[in-house]
Amino acid sequence: MTRPVVFGIVGGYGATGSVVVAELSKSPDARIMIGGRDFDRAKAAAARVSGKVAAARVDALDDRSLDDFCAQCSIIVNCAGPVILTEDRVAQAAFRSGCHYVDLAGMTLVKERMMAHDREINDRGLSYVVSAGWTPGLTELLPAYAYLRAKLKLDSVDSLTVYFSDSGEWSDNALRDGARYLRKAGLPKPGYFRKGKWVRVKMSEASRHVDLGDPIGRRRFSLFSMPEIDAFGRNLTDCDLFTYSYVAGFQNVMAAMTIALLPLSEERAVGLLRKVFRRNRLSVAGFVVAQAKGSDGAFTSRIVFGEREDYWINGLVPATVARLIAEGTEIQPGVHFLSAAVDPIAFMAKLRESGVQQVETWEA
Repeated sequence: MTRPVVFGIVGGYGATGSVVVAELSKSPDARIMIGGRDFDRAKAAAARVSGKVAAARVDALDDRSLDDFCAQCSIIVNCAGPVILTEDRVAQAAFRSGCHYVDLAGMTLVKERMMAHDREINDRGLSYVVSAGWTPGLTELLPAYAYLRAKLKLDSVDSLTVYFSDSGEWSDNALRDGARYLRKAGLPKPGYFRKGKWVRVKMSEASRHVDLGDPIGRRRFSLFSMPEIDAFGRNLTDCDLFTYSYVAGFQNVMAAMTIALLPLSEERAVGLLRKVFRRNRLSVAGFVVAQAKGSDGAFTSRIVFGEREDYWINGLVPATVARLIAEGTEIQPGVHFLSAAVDPIAFMAKLRESGVQQVETWEA
């Protein structure tokens, strides 16, 4: 007997979780469970959404509570945080209950720990999509999309350059995870992928000014590496990959170095990181621009969104993944980051249908 499709949203009444619920509820036959520690808030969130929506109390730090919740669902979308506390508990509970799993920013921690079950997850036809939000997530998907689109038209792709920024609102949990990542990563030397191989560059070569046109303008960018886009870069054996993050000024660089190298308290590290984002404020909340170049031309794709769209786009991406799983659309079984789990071209088409503004240009 086929298991009915029930979306279980852990942390479903938070800012991003509410977006996931709202997007999934657009399907008239969708069945949704909103889970969180505060049952009253979960009930209130369920009451605001039309359709088959129920509430449940679930504690993302309690295995028994998670097992009870996941047993009632078939697709789990994890919006709870921070990852430094929840770790892989939600993903492990989804695995024990035989559910598909999608999260916003499980980062390498969740992916690495779930890889021990990868073969069984694959054999059972389950999809575990990790880091499927805005950043990480869409910032890694657009480069994969641009590369594939360029390959269709250009004789060859010699380089792929990515520029991105997130100057929107970050929750306390997201900042805690960001500080943890900087501590864990330390201060890696800047570099890029040369045909799938990591190549270091001098610090003096790691920064550049680039004019990306309106509404972004001319900005300073520094080479920046994230595990999700690194996984993509290692598979690009026919071209070079450069990834740049927007940096407002030297103070932000020093703040990141301080968090990475000094034994600061969590409160102090989060405070410094919050100041970084405030100084990085732009007229837009976020953007990602991917430029693929070959000897016979260039292809550029960009996504730019405004201030009140940051939580929306962060929730839209995992909601789209979950909906495609429910529809039986091909999402790779096993444990993957977003760009390896979906067909980038088909997935971007779905995001455009949902309202994501994407602009593309070809140059001879």
